[in-house]
Amino acid sequence: MSWLGVDIGGTKIQLVRCDDDLRVLDSRRVESPPGKILATAIGLAAELAEGAQGIGIGAAGVIDPNGAVAATTDVFPGWEGTNLTEVVSRELGLPLVVDNDANAFLHGEATAGAARGYKHAFGITVGTGIGGALISDGVLLRGTCGGAGEIGHTPGFGNEPCTCGARGHLESIASGLSISRRYGRDISAGQVAERARLGDPEAKRVFDEAGAALGQAIAVVATVLDSQIAVLGGGVLGSWDLLEPTCRATVQATVLPTNADLLIEPAQLGAYAVAIGAAALAAGQAS
Repeated sequence: MSWLGVDIGGTKIQLVRCDDDLRVLDSRRVESPPGKILATAIGLAAELAEGAQGIGIGAAGVIDPNGAVAATTDVFPGWEGTNLTEVVSRELGLPLVVDNDANAFLHGEATAGAARGYKHAFGITVGTGIGGALISDGVLLRGTCGGAGEIGHTPGFGNEPCTCGARGHLESIASGLSISRRYGRDISAGQVAERARLGDPEAKRVFDEAGAALGQAIAVVATVLDSQIAVLGGGVLGSWDLLEPTCRATVQATVLPTNADLLIEPAQLGAYAVAIGAAALAAGQAS
């Protein structure tokens, strides 16, 4: 049997078709077109749907228990209120499960990646924005409205603007958009990283501060959940070499001795992590 997994993000749409062992049989990837994200995802899914037993979607934003987007940021104009379950089920006619993209990411890593075998884990995705997901005693936590784990929108990280309209969130310091904005040039976070590696002090400062903020967030979650492992993913983790020193130093300086052995690992499933996790959610729902 095969399962479709769809990752709908602010920068890209990634699809995979997986077998029962979550091996990728086929895939598609495109940039997220403004105003046409869902239509594009449905069209790509239709290309891979033949023979699939079900489809899972990991989507940006807070996803409520009915599969609708309950909250989002300025990165996704018009996305809030979209009922993904209703629209995709009507268009594709396959059994469907919809979840937040960070939840799908962590489920994938817990099923077939870096968090496999751990009962207490959390994931943080650092890309266009920042998402988070929690596993406690082997259970993926979703909360009352589907927003459990949204570490990107927790306060205490200065006073800079966040894409949600608030200030001082983790996302305002460490996301790809914020790294670009804080560097003060019209270039991507990846280009800022290249300059940091070449010795640009301002670029290095931006990444040092982003890494420290990420470490602060990891320390908070690890302390609250008494976790075994933190798994990090998303496009900005391509610059883990720049983020890692201040991230790890901040964690070690702030956690309790009982959390000193916390593992901090990059995702093993790479760019496919969210999509594979979404396919795993679909397969799990059918079993």
